[in-house]
Order: sequence, then C-alpha cells, then structure tokens
Amino acid sequence: MPRAFDITAATESVNLNASGQGELAFTVSNALRVPVRVRAAVMMAGQGRPEWVSVSGGAERDLAPDGTQQFTVKFQIPPGTPPGRYTFHLLVTNVANPDEQYAEGPTVAFIVPEAAPVTKKPFPWWIVALAAGVLIIVGAVVAVLSSRGGPDLGEPCKGTECGKGLACSGADKGVCLGEDGFKGCKENKQCLSGRCSEGKCAEAELGRNCGAGDSCPARQKCIPLLGARTCLLGPGESCTGDGQCTSLYCKDNKCMRDDGKCDSSAECRPPTECQASKLCLLPNAQACTSNGVCASGFCLNGTCQPAPIRCPVACPAFTSCLNGSCVPITLLPRVNEEIIRAQPNRGVILVPRKTP
Repeated sequence: MPRAFDITAATESVNLNASGQGELAFTVSNALRVPVRVRAAVMMAGQGRPEWVSVSGGAERDLAPDGTQQFTVKFQIPPGTPPGRYTFHLLVTNVANPDEQYAEGPTVAFIVPEAAPVTKKPFPWWIVALAAGVLIIVGAVVAVLSSRGGPDLGEPCKGTECGKGLACSGADKGVCLGEDGFKGCKENKQCLSGRCSEGKCAEAELGRNCGAGDSCPARQKCIPLLGARTCLLGPGESCTGDGQCTSLYCKDNKCMRDDGKCDSSAECRPPTECQASKLCLLPNAQACTSNGVCASGFCLNGTCQPAPIRCPVACPAFTSCLNGSCVPITLLPRVNEEIIRAQPNRGVILVPRKTP
C-alpha cells in the first residue's frame, strides 16, 4: 500500500526547560493526492504519559493534495516525574479512513533530569507589605468609581462596569457608551445604537443600507442580502424574529451563527441539517435553486436529489461534493436566501428590534 503521509521532525530530541516545558515541530505532507482531513496523535513509549503532551492549534487539520501542515507538540512534564529518557512519535491518520491511511513519524526523545534539592528560603515579609499597599490603592480606586457608579460616558473601560445607563463598547480598550434609553447624549457616536435623538439614545435601525463598507452601529453587521448590503444583528444578539439577524435565524430570542458552519442540526435553520462536512445544507427532496445549497451537491428541477456523480473520497470539513469534486463553499446567508425563494411561507420581514 502506498504511503499516506510523510512526517519529519525538526530535531531528534526535545530540550525541556527548568519548569519541564518544551516543544517540537513536525511537518506532515499529504501523499494521497486528494484533499483529506487528518488527525495527529502523540504516541508515548514506555512510562511516558499522554497527558504530558498536547498538539498546539488543534489535532485535526485539512490537507490539500500535495499540501503540508506543521503540527507543534508542546510538553508540560509535572513535578515529581521520575528522571530518565523518554521517547515518543507522531501518528497521523486520515479521519475518514484511519485504519488504512496513516503514517508514523520518527522516534523522538526527551530527558527528565534529576530534581534539584530544595533549599528553604526566609519568608519574604516585604511581599506582605507591598500587597497591603496595593490593597489600599485598589480600595481607594474602587471607592471613587463606586461613588459615581463606574466610568462615565466616553471614558475608557476594560472589563469594568460603566455608570448607570452605560455599557462598555468592547471587551478590550472600549469606551462607555449610552444604552437604549440613556439620556445625556449629544451625538450619535455616544450611543451603542449609533442613534442619538433629542438627547436620548434611541434603538438602532435594522435593515438599513450600509453601502460598500461596514458602517453599521454596535452589535450589528453589514452583510449582502437579497441583492443589497444590509445592517442586521450579529450572532448572539437578542432578537424577536428571523429578519433581524445576519443568519436570518432567530432561535429562542437569540441570533444564531451566520457562517453556515455547525456542530449539530440545532444550529441550522430548518429545513437545513448539519452534515458530516460541518455545513448546514438542504437534504434531498427539499426545494432549491442551485447545487451548492444541497447536501448531495445536486439540484434538479428545483429539488435537492441524490447526486449522479459521487466524490471518490469523503469530503473534509467545510467543503461539499459538487460534480464529483470536493470544493469549499461559503453558505450563509445564501442557503437561507434559497429557503426564502424556494419556500415563500418562510419569507423574511424586517421588524424593529425589541429589547427582551
């Protein structure tokens, strides 16, 4: 059987630091000449423990035909590990066919040294004094902020609660802006909604045209929809109807993800279902207008049907089989637009946002 993958290691051994940490990069090349999703696993020999190691960036990757990926194995050897020489190798398998298409990398060693004798140090009383001083300063800052309810309008915020009626515009390096109903704004940019009307922050407009750039207010995104670019609520925002969300899917008063990807069918807008490719696609017998929105990759006479030409191998995640080839496709809101066109009773009607 021809080899499935070529695996090389940057070095033949791993040097651990004083804390028992280290890392080693492996280069994995695809020799199957077809796109494939692979899984890397670190196989420890002897007394080595699998919990000592991890694959940085995820153990599963997509490899193009003749493509390569670098897998970095990180080590964290716990204190008290018996000293000695340990070995391991990297095992790479085809997720779709792990029993027949796999490869083992070269054996690599690492040394766990003898633990240095522990010397007892005098207690650092200066740390206690420093901590007491820090607590006094922090207490004074908290007291000042509490007296006015937190940072004021337009003031920087980072993981702190703003004053009454205000909210931080971002998790990092944000500013305090007025929430809907806040009184005291003078211009639109002082409101999260981007609308200041008669000195009061008003609700953000939904469904307005955002042109060629993203000029939507906070918590909204600019997306192409039904031939125009429109401001709608992003994933995770509160909603009362499908037409308020970039995904065109409001479930349990929450906008669902809008990238077309999924981990289960609960994340897909009916009648789409989550496929093995991790994409929300229409099953057979559902109305369609193009091949790309069908799980089979075949739309005939306005209906998804079994494909007459099948792909020779299982398509990796986030790709679909079209005319016998695995190709990447970007779906939402295109799939939901297909549902709207093919099933008018599911049509989207944009309505003003209501705060739940």
